[in-house]
Amino acid sequence: MDGKGLKSLPLSAHNNKKPRSAGLTVLVYDHPLHPELVTTTVRRIRTMGEFDVTMWLLDGGGHMAGVTHRKTICELACFPQKSLPDRGLVERLPCKGDKQFDVAAGPDHHYYLTLNEEHVTDTQFDNAVVELQRIAEEQNGLITHQKTELGQTDYLSVLVATLHRRAVHIEGFHLIGDARVMVRTQSIVEPNTR
Repeated sequence: MDGKGLKSLPLSAHNNKKPRSAGLTVLVYDHPLHPELVTTTVRRIRTMGEFDVTMWLLDGGGHMAGVTHRKTICELACFPQKSLPDRGLVERLPCKGDKQFDVAAGPDHHYYLTLNEEHVTDTQFDNAVVELQRIAEEQNGLITHQKTELGQTDYLSVLVATLHRRAVHIEGFHLIGDARVMVRTQSIVEPNTR
């Protein structure tokens, strides 16, 4: 104890700051969203099996993906915005830690989502930039990559959709430079098993 009756703490106890979250949130809607609600950089529309899949990458990081077969389920990974509607919002999941979510996507299909937020070192971040560029190229994914004035990655987003048997798999990867965070989302829309 010091002379004032207070217990002295080691220096590390005073600097016990938790890492920042990327700030991304995944919102799941039971209907398509109009792309004008967010600022997009690139879009792709594909037919995969019995599904129509529309994907966008967002300016500043994040994505929007809509999967339609009679009914649409739409996932939006973005930084919080007041302009987004609450109508049709099924779930709001902040991208902190690991989360799982599932819900019926109409009478015939089911939607599953897992998300993971990982704080990375500078070396891991730089390696992830290279690896995600490779994934986007090899899997014909969408990619947007914004650099700072110093040439460092400000953010990088990749979105990949594949068809496995009768299920659509969508993977989103988002690197947020200032927070040194990687957020990964994996969603599946598949027929209900009977």
